[in-house]
Formats: sequence, C-alpha cells, structure tokens
Amino acid sequence: MIIIFCYATNIYGQNLVPNPGFENIKDTITNFTKDNFEFDAKVHNWISPTTATPDVITPDFIEKFIVPPPPHSGLNMIGMQSHKDDYIEYVMTDLLQPLLPNRTYYVEFWIRRSYCISPKMNVDQKLNDSYGILFTSENKESSNSKILVGKPQINPPSDLLITYKKWERVSKYFTPREKYDKLYLGQFQLKEGERLKMGYFVIDDIVVKEFKDYSSLDKDARLEVGTIIPLNNIFFKTGTTELKDSKSYDSLKELSDYLNYNQSIRIQINGHTDAVGSNRSNMALSKKRAKFIAQSVIQNGIDKSRIEWKGFGEQIPIADNESEEGKSKNRRVEFEVVK
Repeated sequence: MIIIFCYATNIYGQNLVPNPGFENIKDTITNFTKDNFEFDAKVHNWISPTTATPDVITPDFIEKFIVPPPPHSGLNMIGMQSHKDDYIEYVMTDLLQPLLPNRTYYVEFWIRRSYCISPKMNVDQKLNDSYGILFTSENKESSNSKILVGKPQINPPSDLLITYKKWERVSKYFTPREKYDKLYLGQFQLKEGERLKMGYFVIDDIVVKEFKDYSSLDKDARLEVGTIIPLNNIFFKTGTTELKDSKSYDSLKELSDYLNYNQSIRIQINGHTDAVGSNRSNMALSKKRAKFIAQSVIQNGIDKSRIEWKGFGEQIPIADNESEEGKSKNRRVEFEVVK
C-alpha cells in the first residue's frame, strides 16, 4: 500500500453510483428477502444478478438469525451472506455515466460484519481479493446462478479485519483501460475449488467519482501500478515548456513533496497535447514538457531512478478535439505509477 496525504472532496466529480446508500426503496422491508425478484422490485436502481437473495436492511428489519449493526449513514444498508462454498450474494447497478479509459476514479464502499446466531458465521475475518467491486460492460451470469466468475478491481487490503464492532472503508484509485458501465459487488469465484469467506456482511455508501487533481489524495486509498494521477494544476505557456504561473510552480513543489513522503513509489511523467498542429510537433512538445517536469522534480531532490518520462502527443485523448473544452482536457500532464 502507498500512503498518501491529505483529502478534499472538491477534487472529485459527481458520484456515478445511483442510490449509493440504498435509501431509495419502494416498500417497507421487515425481514430477509424471499427471492431475487423481490429484491429487484423493492430497491431502486439495484438488482440481484443471480437467484441469490441479498437483503435490504431498514429500521423495521427484524430477523432472529442475525443482529445487524446501525447503518454507516442514513437509514438503510444492504446485507449479503455466504454460508457454503457454492453460494454467495451479489448486487449490480448501471452507472450513471460509464467509466472512461485513461481517466482515474476514486472508488469507495463501507463494510461491516453482522452478528450471527450461527457460530461458524459469527467470526471476525480478513477478506480475500475475490471480495469487492467488479466493473464491467458485460451482463455477468454464472452457470449455477450462485457464483459469479471475475476478478474485482476494488477489494479490501489483505490485512483488513472485518468485525462487528465498526465500519471499515475500502477505498482505491482506479484507472480503467476500457469503458465500463456496470458495477457488481459481492464475492467472486477466481478459481475452481476456491474456498469462500463465510459470514453475513453489510454494505453501505458506495462511491465512484472521477478524480480531478492530485494535490489532495486520500491518505487511506491505495495507488497500484498503472494508476494515473492528473497534474491538473500545472500549466504551460502555449507551445512552450515554460510554466504559465506561480500556481504551476507550487504544484511542482507539491509533487516533489509527495514523492519525498512516499519513498517506495516510482512514476512516469506522461505528456499529452490536443490535435492542433502536426503529429510530429505535438509529439515533440509532449516529450519536452514531460521531461521538464521530471527534471524539475529531480532538481528538487528526488532520485532520478524513480522518475521516467514519456510523450504521447495527441495519441491518447480523453475528450473530443472539436471543442475548446475538449482540447483543454487533452492538453495535460500526469503521472503514472510504474512500481
């Protein structure tokens, strides 16, 4: 895990998860869900993608087999259980907007264990990397309608103990390489014969927001290899490698401080341009700008073995090149985690 400092909500876009806290329901729910059709009928925006039966836990919910904790926020949450090796419950929603390639998103959900009457279910435990959020553009189904196959991109740290006593936040930055418009949450089958985690887990407050600026990264989230962080506060004068304003110099200093604080991280500075001008000139300019930032960071005391740079010219746009707004988004520098 890479420790990151500082946190601010104004660096994120809108939450792309509809009904993220399960507050919007269609009926009073007082006990376990009878079947997946009942879950689908009672919860706005969410469905159970298999015949499994996740539960919506409201203030009126009463069951003799479990004692759920209070929600993380609001009035409601969902409960999902695994009680044998061929059964687990899931939920799925269509995102309000698809995740786009080469953009970075902050993803978060909160998890806690419910008290269970059954001793084998009533155990604090660490989850494995098969439990979490899977982004996809496919409708996932399973051959036995009980276990979905896939590798979730967002999962709890291996040392995170899930207990009945408190809510735990699972958070991560994620840079997709393809377009995703669906979110699945549950425990997935990674390989045949894999043992699943037993228990009844409650989930609340799911967040998926586009990340806008590196200056205030969440210290508890993980940055993994391949994650891209935009350097949106670094601006160049048109057609040059000269920084535009004092804010850009301050941002370079912040990047150097961040790298000095996180000694284990190794990055590549990526330079990009819009499509104005020739491919050759754009490629050359993007390389020069990426190199300028890398060398500036090295001059600020960061070991040169931790910094690489590369120019991409106009090859990887993240917006259209027809509008001024789109061109502005495409003219960018960023850092990518390479180790």
